[in-house]
Amino acid sequence: MKWEVKELPDGRWGIFLCKKYWKFKDKPVMYSAAVNKESAQRRVDRMNNPNGYSNDEKCYTIGMARADAKKKREEEKKRKAEAAQARRDAKKNKS
Repeated sequence: MKWEVKELPDGRWGIFLCKKYWKFKDKPVMYSAAVNKESAQRRVDRMNNPNGYSNDEKCYTIGMARADAKKKREEEKKRKAEAAQARRDAKKNKS
């Protein structure tokens, strides 16, 4: 999909989907409006070329935090089970 900047009747600048991508040919698709043309054009450039803007590689999402916490809990549970098994085996060998 490609986006373009057009002036709105109230003097603001709108970000619109290019006409060839409209689902209904008689209804324009507007994404947002900006106060000046420069800021609208910067947003359109970013939306039309997402390769120049990557997500932060150091991003740590809530899902990632939950997965890490679950992994730590499982490792701790496994470590405790192994320690308990070792104590049982040591007690068994002692008798």
